[in-house]
Amino acid sequence: MLHALPLSRFRAFVAGGLCLLALNPAFAQPDVKPPAPKSVPLPAIAPVPAKEGKLAIQPEVMTRYTLGEALSIGHASHPQLAALRASMNAALLKGRGLSEVKRLMGFLSPDIDFREKQSDLGLKAAVAEYDQAQYEVTYAVIRCYFTIVYAREQGAVARDLVEQLEANLEQVRKIVEGKGGGIRGISVNSVNSLEVFIGAAKKKVNEAGTGADRARAALREAMGLEPGTRVDAADEVLPEIKASITREVVIAHAVTRRGEIILSQIGAEVTRLEVSAQSARSFSLMATTFSNAADIHARTIPGGSREPDYKPGMIGPDMPNRLVGKRATRVETAGQYTIRSQAAAEQAKSLLGLEAENAYFRWVQAVKNVEVSRAAAKAGRALIDRLHEAAGGAPSKEDTIIAEVSSTQAFAAFNEALYDQIVALADLERITAGGVRVNFPGR
Repeated sequence: MLHALPLSRFRAFVAGGLCLLALNPAFAQPDVKPPAPKSVPLPAIAPVPAKEGKLAIQPEVMTRYTLGEALSIGHASHPQLAALRASMNAALLKGRGLSEVKRLMGFLSPDIDFREKQSDLGLKAAVAEYDQAQYEVTYAVIRCYFTIVYAREQGAVARDLVEQLEANLEQVRKIVEGKGGGIRGISVNSVNSLEVFIGAAKKKVNEAGTGADRARAALREAMGLEPGTRVDAADEVLPEIKASITREVVIAHAVTRRGEIILSQIGAEVTRLEVSAQSARSFSLMATTFSNAADIHARTIPGGSREPDYKPGMIGPDMPNRLVGKRATRVETAGQYTIRSQAAAEQAKSLLGLEAENAYFRWVQAVKNVEVSRAAAKAGRALIDRLHEAAGGAPSKEDTIIAEVSSTQAFAAFNEALYDQIVALADLERITAGGVRVNFPGR
């Protein structure tokens, strides 16, 4: 059972445009907030003079935002949040309308007191949905923001590899042509191998560039900006977030703070009140239900799936617009729907607990992958340095070239592990509705 604020304070709280944010979050790391750079437009490409009969195309301006700036804009501008704020106002007005009906002609509506209580719960449901939507927007912004940084870093790694391989290719060609002295292990096969590696590396450069562009477009949407607006992330490197999180804490927050949990509990309470509302209408053979007096704000129920991962479906809310029959029949019918709604609330708790556990274990795996890939990247760097030093900067044999490619792959794997860790932490914050709050740099 949820404990409500006094109605007058609760309505004033919503009408004032405030949101009910959960308190006492568990911080994932010490609050480190380096000075955030201001939004700085990227250097624009000089416009090309228009040829006769053609219009000159002005270059687009791309603005770089810190994570904190992107989050602030997203929370202020995203259409989903604006729509849910309107839903809260509508629920507030609906409650006021019921109060007016009760004052003017409540004697004609014996169930009016229960409808008022259901309406108040509908307002709480609107607030819960708005609160959870804020965490969804936060997750979207964080993920898209660091996807840009990740794609840029992967592109830089691939470009460095292309440059090194092309320099090696030039030297190997000279050796094969007899211009640099013969070296054992270097042959025309080495030339072909380098050409294959270069082609694959250039493909990765292209993929990273396209990935960054797509992530910028996604960040623009997550920030609620106009289509076509060019945005970019101010960060240049992926941060490594140190966190101390337990499975028990994640589950506890998920099953108590999530908006879906609150909505399911409100749905059960609203349905329980329907029993009393139907009982109050003694002489009716047909009576409307709470759909005319309150809003549950139930979300779309996703279907279950079995492959590739097991994910059971949820029980959706159910209540007809009208109940028919004598009072005893209507009351008994409402009681059955109450049993259903209580079962739905229990299943929602179970499923969100499952989601929380899965998210926690994904984060654990990401942390382990960071440690493993860091060690591999460090070993790869040391190997490249030794090979270059021994050969005076020139390739001595074909396996040296292969070692360079393998080491570069280790660098890329480390970036990927850092990115997966960031996404896993952002997802934990979303799933726990802020119970786990990650202090990303620049937030």
